[in-house]
Amino acid sequence: MVVWPHRARPNQRAVSTEECREHHMKNMTALALILASTSFAYAADNESFVGQVGANNGALVGQSGGNNRQGTVQLGARNYAATSQVNSGSKTNESGIGQVGYKNNALVGQDGGNNRQRTFQGGALNSATTSQSGATGTRLNESGTTQLGYANGSIVGQTGGLNNQGTFQAGARNNSATGQNSGAQGSTNRSRTGQIGIANNALTSQNTAGTPVSATGKPGSRGGANDSTIFQVGRGNQAVTGQTSNGTGNGISARSGVDNNSGVLQVGRDNYSSVSQSGTRPGNTAGGKVNSSGTAQFGFENGSVVGQVGGNNTQGTLQIGGRNSSTTGQNATEFGATNSARTLQVGVGNGALTSQNTTGVADLSILSGGKGGSNSSTVLQFGAGNWATTGQDSTGSGLSLFALNGVDNNSTTVQVGARNYALTSQSGSRPLVPAGSLSNDSFVGQIGARNSATVGQVNGLNGQATLQVGYRNNAVTGQNNDRLSLNYNAAGTIQAGARNNAVTSQVANPLSGGLNASLIAQVGYDNQASVGQTGMQDMIGANTQATVQIGAGNYAQTSQSTNSGSNTSSIVQVGYKNSAVVSQK
Repeated sequence: MVVWPHRARPNQRAVSTEECREHHMKNMTALALILASTSFAYAADNESFVGQVGANNGALVGQSGGNNRQGTVQLGARNYAATSQVNSGSKTNESGIGQVGYKNNALVGQDGGNNRQRTFQGGALNSATTSQSGATGTRLNESGTTQLGYANGSIVGQTGGLNNQGTFQAGARNNSATGQNSGAQGSTNRSRTGQIGIANNALTSQNTAGTPVSATGKPGSRGGANDSTIFQVGRGNQAVTGQTSNGTGNGISARSGVDNNSGVLQVGRDNYSSVSQSGTRPGNTAGGKVNSSGTAQFGFENGSVVGQVGGNNTQGTLQIGGRNSSTTGQNATEFGATNSARTLQVGVGNGALTSQNTTGVADLSILSGGKGGSNSSTVLQFGAGNWATTGQDSTGSGLSLFALNGVDNNSTTVQVGARNYALTSQSGSRPLVPAGSLSNDSFVGQIGARNSATVGQVNGLNGQATLQVGYRNNAVTGQNNDRLSLNYNAAGTIQAGARNNAVTSQVANPLSGGLNASLIAQVGYDNQASVGQTGMQDMIGANTQATVQIGAGNYAQTSQSTNSGSNTSSIVQVGYKNSAVVSQK
């Protein structure tokens, strides 16, 4: 071919012979690659289509083994697409790449058949990398990536089949990375990521696998299903989700993975979410139990961290405002019951920490082991700088006649105002009764500023309610019920005003049939009330106490202790600088 130089028009540079030759050589190279993709893919069922419009576009397609399909369309400048498909079986690899814009890049590698991939990029400097391998039989790896905007990046890796991934990015400099692995004995991985805005980042890792039948014929384990959804709108949001459901062992030692479900919604800027889910249960059937997590963040610099292990865990977090922090940790085994945690934060700088554990002991032959009960926690925060910490543990222990079963723990905390603090700790176990048949119940309500409430309850049959309205109110409630006690501890504290202080401690001992009941109501300024009630071993009656203070500078202290009878104390103070001390034995 001879290419002649032509005369330049006015204000136009003349194109040299070398430049014309370089341009035509590039077109010939693209044509040769297309021909190579067809002629050198030696099985009859290979199909390849490449369409390029613009300048400096490059497309490289390699197919081997038959039943491969590939289509590439590039519009713009300096786009590059490379597709490699290898298939030794009779199944189909399919790849579709569409690029519109400037300096787009797409690289796809598929191995083993049963892979499908779709990539569409519109904008500038977008990059998408997809790798799929290891699919056998009817197992599919499916990936879809759509990018609209500037400098978006998406990386997807899928292994083993039964992986499904979808990524949508609109904006600038968003980044999404997804890694999925499904072993031969694993279940499905599903991941969906949507990003709209600037510099958002989403990272998803999913793994499901099991163990095959052993050489001696013992059945293996199975992996559970993982499901993750991340949607981000705004700027600089970060979401990380890790899900693992891997079975282990064979025969009676087989443990199969639980199902993991996670959803994250972030709207605003610089929000952070981290979710980790894993767990196994006995047997060769996967998905018997579920870890479920939902997180929604609206605002700026909100942070949520969730860790769930073992299944039977449920968590929901909603954050509206700025710089709110929520951390939830849940652990449940096959010897425990369920964990449930709910957190709502509206405002700025609120913090919530929730820890829940339920477990027990395995049965030994005809001997039954102690089992764990259920934990339930609700935290509602409105305002600024509020902090709530909740710890719940329902653990069973021992065997047969010595078995102790965990009680249920229920906690609700409501904070409205600024810099309120609430600490709730609940735990305990009981003999002779099924797990969860008795409970610790706590409610803390704080309205105002710098109110403080501390609650500790052990071994069930404890009920507590604290309501604080005002400024710098402080309430401490501790209730301890013996494991053999039929007694119910009930404590109520109401404070309205400023710098009120109330301390309540109740202990009920074995074989008591009575009731420890405490009520403190304070309205005014600088009120203080301290109550201590103890029922002894042979207590049949009840300690009862009621304190009401209205005014300023009031002080009341009550201490009651009994062996076989009941103490009753009632203090009412209305006025100024009143003081009362009562002690009964």
